[in-house]
Amino acid sequence: MKIVALNGSPREQGSTSALMNEALKAAKERGAEVKAYFLNGMKIKGCQSCYACRAHGQCVLQDDMQELYGEIANAAGIIFATPVYMWQVTAQLKAAIDRLYPFLKPDHSSYLAPGKKVLLAVTQGRPDTTLFHHYFEHVGKNLSFLGFGEYKILIAGGTHKPEELLEQTAVLEDARRMGIWLAE
Repeated sequence: MKIVALNGSPREQGSTSALMNEALKAAKERGAEVKAYFLNGMKIKGCQSCYACRAHGQCVLQDDMQELYGEIANAAGIIFATPVYMWQVTAQLKAAIDRLYPFLKPDHSSYLAPGKKVLLAVTQGRPDTTLFHHYFEHVGKNLSFLGFGEYKILIAGGTHKPEELLEQTAVLEDARRMGIWLAE
């Protein structure tokens, strides 16, 4: 079983990475193969709305997203990790999500194998974790439309620095439970 994580934070070792890594560690302990990508260090262009993927079933842009297509297609679970930026995912993660359009067939069915689990792992500075939850529900439903399976949302509030996340034992335990869920 393979779990792929897409870290959309501009900080490679920030709070988002710490949250994502807790889930990955638990999945790995359950025997899953895990692979994480730091999107800010990759070259991923924005979708060009050329619709070439509708005709060919794959994106024609030759950038680092090409590697992610195979990884996502072969994974049983995906972690989309992001801090909240302007009430939503970061630009880095949004670009990658937009580029998932080639998984959608012209009849709106999916090229993805059914049952791919998704964890939306979110960090935010504001302590109220309900504040942006509705937005991440929307993201989860969008991913379901693209053919991803069940999704769960884990939001860690009050996390300006990784140390602040690592002090939240309940959140860390939730992240480990989510990692185990992904690996089941």
